[in-house]
Amino acid sequence: MLQVLFPQPYQIEVSRLRQQLEEAHLAWVADWKLRQAEFKIENIRFRHDPLWNKRIFSLQAARDGDIWFWRATRVILGWGVASI
Repeated sequence: MLQVLFPQPYQIEVSRLRQQLEEAHLAWVADWKLRQAEFKIENIRFRHDPLWNKRIFSLQAARDGDIWFWRATRVILGWGVASI
């Protein structure tokens, strides 16, 4: 009767195969971390262009439509689509 009220805690048994898998994974992680030290990541810096979104062939300028060329292109395409 007391076992119903106060059951014994569960015991989880880890199978031998699962234990070997965990050990192999930990060994692989340690080996992978050692190999990562071989690679040297260089910090490549580009000169910042403050007018990058104002350039005529910038995709952002084409999206924003702040440049007369892209505004004219939108109008021409709009009339072309409307005439279909």
